[in-house]
Amino acid sequence: MRTIILKVEYDGTDYFGFQKQTGREEKLPTIQAALEKVLAKLAGRHIVSKGSGRTDSGVHARCQVVSFVIHDDVYFPIPAKALVRLFNNALPKDIRVREAIEIEGRFHALAHSRTKTYAYIVNYGEPDVFSARYSWHVWKKIDMDKIRQFLPRLVGKVYSPPFCEGDIEFDKPDVIYKVMRSFRVRDIRSKKKLVFMVEGEGFVYKMVRRMVGFLVNYATGRFDAEHAEKILTNHEYRSTYVTAPACGLILYRVKYDQWPPIGEDPNLPF
Repeated sequence: MRTIILKVEYDGTDYFGFQKQTGREEKLPTIQAALEKVLAKLAGRHIVSKGSGRTDSGVHARCQVVSFVIHDDVYFPIPAKALVRLFNNALPKDIRVREAIEIEGRFHALAHSRTKTYAYIVNYGEPDVFSARYSWHVWKKIDMDKIRQFLPRLVGKVYSPPFCEGDIEFDKPDVIYKVMRSFRVRDIRSKKKLVFMVEGEGFVYKMVRRMVGFLVNYATGRFDAEHAEKILTNHEYRSTYVTAPACGLILYRVKYDQWPPIGEDPNLPF
């Protein structure tokens, strides 16, 4: 049995997320399906892959970790290093395999991950063709003091219902509270961009985009501090702020405890 790990980056604009939509790939293309299509050609049969995170429609990745197992009954003499070139020759140009390694034993890209870091880019300068694809353009003046006021409230054991999309599973404590290891923001004034960096042990659906939307909406004057406090404690107020669009979100890094790092600290797309 061979276990192979890939570091994959992609522009998610034209895809319906990472996870494949079984039976609907003609209308709903995904990153996982594109990878497995190439893998099937190389192996001569379908091979199941596992991704470190289910990025949503329109979300990008600098470091999506993907693992798959080649069992002994499959003839697959290709060394891991050669897979980078073979995948990239066959993949669409908006998906690239940057690294490939082989390890001993079992590995699951999602189950064995410890934390994931997402970057979110806000552009407050003049829009251009690139910022439209990779950032959220905000026209209103952003008060950085207001953003920094509430950032500490989104670190540690965070109450997730105010940042959930759809129904809330109140009977599951591991869903109601999510641990955020860090939440930082950097104002790159020369490029007129804010870069939010969020590292967490797990996220509910659209959680990063909702947290960024909450902070930016407060910092642009959509509501006051009293209302912001209500949002943080009561999920019924979650409709009073805007969810940040998918185009600004990037899966930036995935950390593991027992395996060698694969492509940590990648660059951002600007």
